[in-house]
Amino acid sequence: MTVAAQSHDWYLVGCAAGTVLLLLVLIATRLRLHPALALCIAAVGLGVASGMPLAKVPLAFTAGVANLMGHIAIILGLGAILGRLLASSGGAAALGRALVDGCGKAGLPWALLALGVIVGMPVFFEVGLVLMMPIVAEAARRSGKPPIVAGMPLLAGLSIAHGMLPPHPAAMLAATEYHADVGRTILWGLVAGVPAAALTGLGFGQLLTRQWEKRTAKNAARGVPVAADEALTLFAPTLAEDLAMERRAAGAGAGKTMKIPAPSGALRAASAILLPIAIIFLGSWADTLTTPGSGLNAVLHFAGYPDIALLIAVLVALGTLGPHLQTGREHGPEMLRKLISESFEPIANVLVILAAAGGLSGVLRESGAAQATVDLALGAHMPPLVLAWMLAAVVRIAMGSATVATAVAAGILAPMVGHLGVRPEMLVLATGAGSLICSHVNDPGFWTVQSFFKMEVKDMLKTWTVMETVLSIAGLGTTLALAAVLR
Repeated sequence: MTVAAQSHDWYLVGCAAGTVLLLLVLIATRLRLHPALALCIAAVGLGVASGMPLAKVPLAFTAGVANLMGHIAIILGLGAILGRLLASSGGAAALGRALVDGCGKAGLPWALLALGVIVGMPVFFEVGLVLMMPIVAEAARRSGKPPIVAGMPLLAGLSIAHGMLPPHPAAMLAATEYHADVGRTILWGLVAGVPAAALTGLGFGQLLTRQWEKRTAKNAARGVPVAADEALTLFAPTLAEDLAMERRAAGAGAGKTMKIPAPSGALRAASAILLPIAIIFLGSWADTLTTPGSGLNAVLHFAGYPDIALLIAVLVALGTLGPHLQTGREHGPEMLRKLISESFEPIANVLVILAAAGGLSGVLRESGAAQATVDLALGAHMPPLVLAWMLAAVVRIAMGSATVATAVAAGILAPMVGHLGVRPEMLVLATGAGSLICSHVNDPGFWTVQSFFKMEVKDMLKTWTVMETVLSIAGLGTTLALAAVLR
């Protein structure tokens, strides 16, 4: 490589670093610009600064948007419908109660961990937290621990699903960028992610329990009163309770009582969550289970595409969960149509952010900045999985959003997937693990957890932030160990 070419590569690396810095300034400082606008500005700025012809900058941006949205938009929409059906039918709450009641006090942390992973796979972190907060309150009451301590395994499960397990949108985005097999990503994500979540949720949770017990004993010795009912008063009425109150008020105003269907059971909810995962698995292992080229093999491959698998799951859920919706509306096709329309509202913001992140990825590729960054890292002999983790971790700490961190890191590394010498599924897991690190005040999830658990910021930094950091490092460790075994 000539000196001039090497200097140009370093310049492109500087452009990529400057793009991340610009995003930090636009999002995390007093400007507080929306991430979608910041990503658009950063993409245009990168294209201009890198020397791309001006006419090619918008073309690269729109190509990046189309490349990402073409794979993930429908998956996000179908996942939102499935999550809404689970919530509105009472199925998610029923599944949580069944796990908590069936495991006893000793098995309660494991039940909460499993619940976080299962519920976290099809829905956003914030949605899963909203669904499971009554379960956390009940777990805190039964164990006698503060809610943040009792709920640590659940939070770890939800977080690991957010980062490492498709069909969750963030992990699905990385799988799409790296062209990873979704079924194998789910399987290996469970193999690497569950031990990391267990180590963090149960191990770190146990450390927090001991600290809480010592503090409680000190307070008791000093005569400081303990709010015994704190866990029971932390949470506002649940969505189901709000709807029930609305229905009672409507019935009283009309002089009649509306007939409310029975909530969905735990088995129906578990089936709705696991069905798309099972179908994706069958598609991934179709060549092993059936004769390649046969009709059954073709059907399994077709059904195993995430879009088709989720479509099948949603159609089945409309039949199994639909009749149990606790919406207070008259059941029928019109009610289901409205509920499906309403389910898209919470993901509109995420869709626009992801579209802008896809545009940035397109410019990173076309400008050569992504290639130059990867070449520099490979020249420094940095292991590809560590590089993927580090890139995501840097963006996460700087910008707060785990989804944006995954999108930026995957956009930089995607062009070189075939030359890195590692399985693309492992890159998904390493990137997802890095995107979880050090959640702090620039992360919307930080404030979501803080508001639900009603904690001081300093206590959040000691618990939630530390937990996310431990989880990220543990996730990298289990991913590296798994990659070594599969090599």
